[in-house]
Amino acid sequence: MIVDNKMIKYIKNCCLLLALSLVSCSDYLEENIYGEPLLESFYKTPVDAEQAVIAAYTPMREMYGRENFGASTSNDLLFGDIGTDDILKGGARASDGAQLYEKELYNLTSSNASAENIWKINFKGIYFSNLVLEKVPNIVFEDEVRKKEIIAEAYFLRAYYYFDLVNTFGGVPLITEPLEVGEYNVPRTTQDAIYTLIEDDLKAAIPNLPSRFDKGADYLGHADKGAALGLMMRVSLYQNKMGQVKTYGDQLFSLSYELEDDYSSIFNSVGEWGSGSIFEVNYTTSADNLGGRMPHMMAPRSKGGIGFGQVKEDLRNEFEVNDPRLDASFYNVTGGYGTEWFVKKYAIAPYTDYAKPSVGGKGNTANNIRIIRLSDAYLMYAEAIYNTDPTTAVTYVNKVRKRARGTNPVTVVPDLAATLSGQPLLDAIYHERRVELAGEGFRFHDLIRTNRAETILASLGFQKNKHEIMPIPLSQISLSQGVLTQNNY
Repeated sequence: MIVDNKMIKYIKNCCLLLALSLVSCSDYLEENIYGEPLLESFYKTPVDAEQAVIAAYTPMREMYGRENFGASTSNDLLFGDIGTDDILKGGARASDGAQLYEKELYNLTSSNASAENIWKINFKGIYFSNLVLEKVPNIVFEDEVRKKEIIAEAYFLRAYYYFDLVNTFGGVPLITEPLEVGEYNVPRTTQDAIYTLIEDDLKAAIPNLPSRFDKGADYLGHADKGAALGLMMRVSLYQNKMGQVKTYGDQLFSLSYELEDDYSSIFNSVGEWGSGSIFEVNYTTSADNLGGRMPHMMAPRSKGGIGFGQVKEDLRNEFEVNDPRLDASFYNVTGGYGTEWFVKKYAIAPYTDYAKPSVGGKGNTANNIRIIRLSDAYLMYAEAIYNTDPTTAVTYVNKVRKRARGTNPVTVVPDLAATLSGQPLLDAIYHERRVELAGEGFRFHDLIRTNRAETILASLGFQKNKHEIMPIPLSQISLSQGVLTQNNY
């Protein structure tokens, strides 16, 4: 596994610096505030800038990581897709993970712990990103190219965090600079305004980000041009801006990405940052709290895990006969609860080649989180052009199906007919997304954005015009003294 040791060092150093600099004045009895000199002396050098941008990545890691148990139940792998026809809450009993059970039943409350984590962690990321965007332009660099890259990474990160927020809550407060005391109560803006900011940030990032293929291994984990283009494709798709999906897809496909030959290798350690990997969140077990928690969350209880996020039969039945991706995606462990089927994509030995953690306990695994993959981009592109250029759309879907087939006969996951078009082609693309990306946290959002959620999820409790987004955390409404307004809950 490739580990960015510089990133690890920066994370630890910068978190310490920021923690000291952000302590409230009221925590000190002395007139001289220890945090003040540090804040004044920071953001002065290129090294400070590097540390600041690495700090802006830490909330992204926190959402799947060892250091925050609640956050690791709150990402799209669990909270996102629980309640769909793909994923069952699991656990030991209904009260195990009550916040997830609320999502499964669509009985969501404004005190849901996962919703609160999504709010807090993403706004923390926005704050750190805004610090970089405000402070780094004033720092003198000998390497002006790297300065532009750091600023571009911060634009990418702010877009990333806001994208999670807008998909979870709809319109949220739009904050583009670090707030001072007395400025914290910012009302919600519209969903469209948030999307405009996200697009503007990515447009600012793309020209100044390098491709990871032009950098060394120690750059892996930083946002690069491919990551920004891939995220822009997703942002455009979720708004049904299909022309934009094509435009940014064309730019992405001009880079050096290729589908890996073996689908089953992608979610093993040997598959990290493979030729088809566009963006990942790095983890390592070399130190406590630098690992990820998802394999522990999603492993069977009989194997020392928590058993959340079990695979429903409906999803397993979606796979075509002999599709190798079925065995590559799931595994079965009998345990007398739930479906007894688990997501292999985030697992440790013996189900993948990731070793059992030797440092930091069970929840400190080395599995990187795959955020954007080339096959996802191919399928987004195909969906964007299916009605205007069905022949090319079929070509891109068949790229994904051919890789899935591997060395098997052409009768296994056979190519779509070159003449396929219209609704049958769109349905084929929807099918391909569901099986290719199974267990990766896209199902709920795919159903929402394609207006299929009511038809498919109503029997599970989903209500149209309500459950597309989550309730604003009551704690945040209370802190705002009513400035924040609630969704339809």
